[in-house]
Amino acid sequence: MNTPREFQALHAEHRAREALAQARSTLERALRELDRYTARFDEAESLRDKADVMNWTLNELACNITPNLRLDLIASAQAELVRADTME
Repeated sequence: MNTPREFQALHAEHRAREALAQARSTLERALRELDRYTARFDEAESLRDKADVMNWTLNELACNITPNLRLDLIASAQAELVRADTME
C-alpha cells in the first residue's frame, strides 16, 4: 500500500512523463512541417518564392510551435514534483 506521499510522487511523475511526451509530439509534428517547408523552398523557382517560403517558415516557428508545446503542463508537472518531494 502506498503512503499519501508515495501516491503523490507517483502521480507527479506520471504527469511529468505525459507533459514531456506531449512536448515531444509537438516537436515531432513541427519537424515534419519544417520538412514540408524545406521541400517547398527547394521547389520554389524564384528568389521571391523562396523568400515567401522563409516567411511562412518563420510564421510557423513563431506562432505554432511554442503555444503547442504546452509549457504550462511542463511547469505544472515540475511544481507537482517539488510539492511531492517536500510532502511529509
